[in-house]
Amino acid sequence: MSQDPKLPARSAEKVLSEEFFIARSKILDLAATLDRLERADGSLEALHQLKLLEQGMEILLDDQSDKAKRVQLLMSRPYDPDWRKNYGLH
Repeated sequence: MSQDPKLPARSAEKVLSEEFFIARSKILDLAATLDRLERADGSLEALHQLKLLEQGMEILLDDQSDKAKRVQLLMSRPYDPDWRKNYGLH
C-alpha cells in the first residue's frame, strides 16, 4: 500500500490504537441495527438494502484490499452521464 509522502507514516499498531474505539462504535451501531431488524415484524428476505448490507459485511471479512473502495462501489448507483438532467440540474 502506498503512503502519501506528505503524511508521516504510521505503524499498523498506531493506526489500530488511534482508530479502535471509532471502529468499535460503528460495529456496535451495525449490530444494534441488525438486532432491531431481527425483532421487527415482517420479512426482510426480498429487501435489496439488506442484501447490500450483507454483501458489504462479506467485503469487510474477506482477505482482499481496498475494502472502503469496494464497499463504496457496492453501495453506489452506477454512473449516469445524464445525472444533471435527470435531477433537474441543467
